[in-house]
Amino acid sequence: MKKVFLLLFAAMFSSVFSQKPKLPVRQPAQVRKLCQRAQLLEREICKLLSMIESIRHQEKVSAPLVRSIYGMISRCFTVLFNIRRFSNLLVLNQSEDKNDFIVCSIVIKNFASYFQSVREQLGKNHREISELKSSKQRKQQELDKIRIEYEQIRKSIEELVQKLNETRGDNVIQNDVVYHLATKSESLEELDAELEAENVIGVLKNTRVSTELSLTYPIAGKIVAEFGDKGENNEMVRYTAFESSFPNALITAPVDGVVVFAGEFLNYGNMVIISNGEYRVFLYGMRVLYVAPGDLLESGDLVGKMHGSIDENRMIRMELKRSGESLDPRSWMQETWEGKK
Repeated sequence: MKKVFLLLFAAMFSSVFSQKPKLPVRQPAQVRKLCQRAQLLEREICKLLSMIESIRHQEKVSAPLVRSIYGMISRCFTVLFNIRRFSNLLVLNQSEDKNDFIVCSIVIKNFASYFQSVREQLGKNHREISELKSSKQRKQQELDKIRIEYEQIRKSIEELVQKLNETRGDNVIQNDVVYHLATKSESLEELDAELEAENVIGVLKNTRVSTELSLTYPIAGKIVAEFGDKGENNEMVRYTAFESSFPNALITAPVDGVVVFAGEFLNYGNMVIISNGEYRVFLYGMRVLYVAPGDLLESGDLVGKMHGSIDENRMIRMELKRSGESLDPRSWMQETWEGKK
């Protein structure tokens, strides 16, 4: 019985790889251009939201100043009342003491100076509040305009991806084989070894994929953890983690290559493995995937989408491997969203 099972399993593998493969699926160049524009807008939206929040904070800070000025005005009226009362007493008593009038003139002079300072402070505060409101209004208008463009781009991307999915047939790598390997693998390293052992990645080396490795940011965000950092239990981090404050941010391919795996894997969530010659790039932590095994990608092509809720982890991790060895991707990182590494 065992021999029969092994023969059937071998027959399945031989039949899968003996099928005539269809041409690899390529994303239209338009999708890549739209993704590039969308990621730029995501970054601009995050900046504008941060500016608007900063302006709101300044408005809150200015509120106590307004109350303080009203307190100063109240004191001015108190001083005015006392001067009037003092003057009436001088007149009623028909005071001939020059010192009384001198004191009264000093009080009037001080009051005039005090009242002038109150006027200046009140005017300054009103100007600041007016400028803050105008600045917030301009930023909000700019934000609304960018959001409209962004939503239109996202809609166009979704439509193009939908058309691509409708035309996608059997891929170069059969899903059944890859998912079988993923099911029996108990770690990322084991899956990588299984893929190489089954010659899946070896087959992909025959496709026209650049072997000159060049990596870019997969999202319009920032690096929050790097290869070599200390992670949990003081273990060395073997990935680079990217974080975005933008909900449902687009994730793009950081490298040219062929998708050899796309799906859920253990506790990594949705994961994509891209083969670039002898290198393999692992991306995991995505909410939605837009690629399938066998897709031929160029750097900047749409790969997936991040989580949208504030409570969810808006972080994606990228690992670089060659022959099973984890590599530091910083040596291959190109110009980033925040300048050169």
